[in-house]
Amino acid sequence: MPKRLTWKVKPEDIYEFKLVSDPQMSPDGKEIAFVVTEVKPAKEKGKKKYESHIWLMNVETKEARQLTFGKGSDINPRWSPDGKHLLFLSNRDNEKKGMQLYVIPRYGGEARRMTDIEGGVSDPQWAPKGRRVLFLASPPSKEKEKTDVKVIRRIFYKLDGAGFIHEKRRHLFVLTFEGARPKQLTSGDFDVSDPAWSPDGTEIAFIANMSENTDYEVRKDLYVISKMGGKPRKLYSGKGPLANPTYSPDGKYIAFLGQDMEKGFATNTNVWLITSDTGRPRNLTKNYGISAVSVVLGDARGPGGNPYPIWGRAGKYIYFLATKGGSTHIFRVDKKGKSFAQVTEGEFSVDSFSLSRRASKIVYLRTSAVNLPDVYLLNDEGEDIQLTNFGTDLTDYRYLSKPERFTFKASDGKEIEGWIMKPVDFKKGEKYPAILEIHGGPRAAYGYAFMHEFQLLATRGYVVFYINPRGSAGYGEDFAYAIVKNYGDRDYKDLMEAVEYVKTHFDFVDPDRLGVTGGSYGGYMTNWIVTHTDIFKAAVTQRSISNFYSFFGTSDIGYIFGKEELGGEPWKRPRAFLKKSPISYVENVKTPLLIIHSENDYRCPMEQAEQFYVALKYLKKEVELVRFPDEGHNLSRNGQPHHRVERLNHILRWFDTYLKGKGSKK
Repeated sequence: MPKRLTWKVKPEDIYEFKLVSDPQMSPDGKEIAFVVTEVKPAKEKGKKKYESHIWLMNVETKEARQLTFGKGSDINPRWSPDGKHLLFLSNRDNEKKGMQLYVIPRYGGEARRMTDIEGGVSDPQWAPKGRRVLFLASPPSKEKEKTDVKVIRRIFYKLDGAGFIHEKRRHLFVLTFEGARPKQLTSGDFDVSDPAWSPDGTEIAFIANMSENTDYEVRKDLYVISKMGGKPRKLYSGKGPLANPTYSPDGKYIAFLGQDMEKGFATNTNVWLITSDTGRPRNLTKNYGISAVSVVLGDARGPGGNPYPIWGRAGKYIYFLATKGGSTHIFRVDKKGKSFAQVTEGEFSVDSFSLSRRASKIVYLRTSAVNLPDVYLLNDEGEDIQLTNFGTDLTDYRYLSKPERFTFKASDGKEIEGWIMKPVDFKKGEKYPAILEIHGGPRAAYGYAFMHEFQLLATRGYVVFYINPRGSAGYGEDFAYAIVKNYGDRDYKDLMEAVEYVKTHFDFVDPDRLGVTGGSYGGYMTNWIVTHTDIFKAAVTQRSISNFYSFFGTSDIGYIFGKEELGGEPWKRPRAFLKKSPISYVENVKTPLLIIHSENDYRCPMEQAEQFYVALKYLKKEVELVRFPDEGHNLSRNGQPHHRVERLNHILRWFDTYLKGKGSKK
């Protein structure tokens, strides 16, 4: 039967989302654990909050049951080796203390708390025999704070979404399944990430930079340490970021993700293989032109995921995620790097996946431009079977606009990929206002993932179009590197040429009613656009950069970003930094501009919005500033639900005013 469309997309749909995430196959391949996140009423009147709980589904019958209940959120389910228990993280007992480690029997019952650590824990993993559990946590401070004054001695002292981290380091802990006091295995003035057990349970691999310059470098190293602790052994000195080590089934090799920074942050992330004894590395995917990262953006995703490479049966293949164009899919490569294949294909993106013990089944999380995430099964016969319908239960009954893909040749001959969405109530022969959406990153991509914001604009009568300009990931290193040390040049040309292409090739676009918006790097480009052209009649800049000079010292990553992306330090290259700063051209702005920013944004700090707003207001330009308290950089994706709704309403208000009402030519 055809779909019975009954509802149009609205901002408050966020309250109805049931976001599925982090599917995990049981060792026997009979059940799948996954997380479902919903919005529930909060204690404060008029506010709402997220709650996540763990569900189980029988693969054969597709019967699903909720395993965990109660207040707070339960995430990160991980099966014990014998399949009898599930580890998970929860803040159910004390939300302020952070996520703690719990264990629950497979068939239900009372969950048992295993940790009680200030600041919470992360990255839990069962030992191969299920007798121990490792996790990451910050060791308790030796001295209790007697003042609210912060004494800062590190350059990397704050982190967006985490706050002030100047006295916190993440280290490796192990505890027994019975729940004895956790034992700290690593210590020192460095952070540990991505721990992984060896198959025999005798050692643990992890990522760290233990040098004196740990806060100044993006470089990471691969270490192994005994399960009993002791001095870690460096297995490989990285030239750039490393992540997610995982042992082969026989323990002879460790696969990991990494890049050598040949082209800075534009370098592809590859799958590497190293012998676990001698430490001889080999890049398995360098010659295949893909980057083993998931960067397709969406604004409707639940917590958790699985970025680790996963070894298949008998250790022949390594499975991993990679972004190719506007999609993220599962790929595999053999341990010699000679056999390479794409496993999933289609107009969708895979967010995470897991394998059955014999790798005959793959369970994965899938989203598309017209579907919220749901769990699918790829069986040994190559059939794709949808297992959950939490996402499609909502989207199947909404009027949605399906994006149409297009490509065009840029002025330098490079092919650029984009998509255009017609208004939901589209009528042939009519012309509609159109909004250009610009993604963040810049090493990210738009494509086949659900964007509630885009569907909302299409529902309100707007054409929405978006491209992946130079600087985007998923199109090779040269494509991504093209804007390094030259922001606002080739990327700006790609965007403006996309506008001209859309105006020329889609007769339903009204060229006199164009709007533009973007967040983070997309906010920077929005600022750059309105200071360099007046073809747009309305603009909304979000979590943006207006001044690279001040960004260097106020952003959590500014000092690294400035060096790698702009080519140095602002005091040595002041002209270069200011030349690429939109605020230097603020007098040129003619487009009415709405500035949306979060007050706790440490990635693109609030001062970036403030100085751009004050400059525009001083010049008596048409501008408004909307500040969101208690929110960070990711407001649009995981901010408080009521704030996300209010943000969308402000965007609609601004575009309706200047593209449909006052200030509009029609």
